[in-house]
This record gives sequence, C-alpha cells and structure tokens, in this order.
Amino acid sequence: MLYSEVQDAELITRYASGDERAFEVLMRRHGDPLFAAIISKVKDRDVADDIFQEVWIKFIHSVKSGDYAESGKFAAWIHRVARNATMDFFRKQQRSPVSNSEHMDLASDGIADEALNAEERAVAMQWMHDAHEAVKRLPADQKLVLELRLQSGLSFKEIAEETGVGINTALGRMRYAVANLRRMLHVEIPN
Repeated sequence: MLYSEVQDAELITRYASGDERAFEVLMRRHGDPLFAAIISKVKDRDVADDIFQEVWIKFIHSVKSGDYAESGKFAAWIHRVARNATMDFFRKQQRSPVSNSEHMDLASDGIADEALNAEERAVAMQWMHDAHEAVKRLPADQKLVLELRLQSGLSFKEIAEETGVGINTALGRMRYAVANLRRMLHVEIPN
C-alpha cells in the first residue's frame, strides 16, 4: 500500500512504532495548510517558522510519550495546537493577534477613510470586535472550517481532506458557522 493512501491514524500508529517515513507523509499532507494558518495570524515568516516547528515538536513529544490519543481528527488536533502556540506567542509579546489598528483596517476595508466620520468608524470598529468575539464562540469544528476557508484559503475539498470529513460535512459546517455568526451578530438576510 502506498503511503499516500494511508489514513492519518495509521500513519500516526506507524510513526509511534518507529516508521519515520510516516511522519514525513503527515508533514507533507498537513504542513502547507498549517503553515498558512499560522502565518495568516502572525504576519511574520520567521515567527511562523518557529511556531510551525514548535507545533511539530509537540506532536513528536506527544506521540513518543504515549500522550497522543488518536480520535480520527488529527487535522483538527494539529490546528488546535498551532492556534494555542500562536496565542502563546502573542501572550509573550503582550499583544493580541488583532490590534486596534488592524480592526480599523478591517472596518474601513474598501471604504475611503475620509468617507467615515468618527462615529461611523467607532461603530465599524465595534462591529469588527463583535464579529471577532462571535467567531471565538463558534463550536470548534465550525471555527476550524471557517479559519481554513477564510484565513488559509483552502477549497472545501481541501478542508474535507484536512479535517478528515466528507466534503458535504465541511460545507455543512461552514453553512452552520455562517448561520451561527448571523444569529450572534443579529444580521438579518434580506428577502
């Protein structure tokens, strides 16, 4: 059987038994989307490289120490480790991943700055803050699909492969994420 056809769970089992090739396949399979997710948050290639290496080292230690429990959701696990490592980086830097100036950039995206008065800018910034907080409250599977789609730019087919679910499940999770965000933000869809 070709390594490319082996499921993540089997690759992890093989790696735990000493098969280094299995680790290489896992890294090749999940590395690019994982790195893209990290760099989209830290915006610095050197920092992203450091976090990326830290994530894989944590995986190695978890497997080698017997702490990693395979549940068929390796992609979700490795992305969660990456998010945690990224947040640790920001905590160490004593700053948040989205600064107020970035909120302003997002709030004024596509709108000339002079077109907004101070009150409109404040409302836009508050709305972006509320949206950011609403995303944090999404269920983990919905948040992961949303991040992989919007931040990493993956197709739904790639998301399905990355998270180990069918494409219809990935699409459904995105649909529920959007519906939940609309509900939390009180956004009505015009008829």
